[in-house]
Amino acid sequence: MNSLPPPIKLYGYPTSPYVMKVACYLNYKQLPFEFVPVNPIHSKEIKFTGQKQVPVMEIGDEWRKDSSPLGIWLDERFPDRPLLGSSEIERVQIMAIDAWVSNMLIPARFRAAVEWESGINAIRNGWILSRAVNDASPLPWLVRKLWPIFVRRAPFILDMVNKLDPSESPIEMHKRLANEMLTHLGKGPFLGGLPEPSLADFSAYPLIVSGYLMGMHGKSQYLQHEKIVKWCRRVQSHLPKNPLLVPDYLIERTHP
Repeated sequence: MNSLPPPIKLYGYPTSPYVMKVACYLNYKQLPFEFVPVNPIHSKEIKFTGQKQVPVMEIGDEWRKDSSPLGIWLDERFPDRPLLGSSEIERVQIMAIDAWVSNMLIPARFRAAVEWESGINAIRNGWILSRAVNDASPLPWLVRKLWPIFVRRAPFILDMVNKLDPSESPIEMHKRLANEMLTHLGKGPFLGGLPEPSLADFSAYPLIVSGYLMGMHGKSQYLQHEKIVKWCRRVQSHLPKNPLLVPDYLIERTHP
């Protein structure tokens, strides 16, 4: 008789792009897991790690951190429905695209929280995010209201944004990144031109759709491309109807 798989816990903030992509890895592999929200003020939920970085994942009595290495760990422990392709060549390609997501797409998303093109939209979007964080792990009222300011001044976000080219406007940056994503997609159906979704797809996908699904304000340069929208639908077909770590009542829009 097959033994039951060890319990899996994912610790993090529901709106973190790093945490969301690990949730996508787990859902794609059809591995049941418990999401443990981490309070951003005291982080007591991950005190056992001796650090404050999320995501953290526990499998049985072992824990590790860092989103991309967690995907590799999942493939080592649960090889069905692989995240890293079927060959070393595919693995290298997948990890290169994932690095592009980490080094370009994620900082580009955070740039909007630091460089406010529209103060009204930035504040409203910050409140949408604080609502999701508060739903998972209650925050003081004042922290919720000042969330857009706190995010704008967060050192780790500023560090990432400061590495971007300030001479390139946010609009031009997102247009360029959308075109780069189309290049990575190639002839598809998935990133790298691969026939099955991989770690790279599940790293990029929540970045592209989460703000849209949660009703955040502002135009997405990525969802203006029919090819990217069709890719989103293909990736979504491998995930639950609600692919995020927020409850259904916080989903404001249907999938693109």
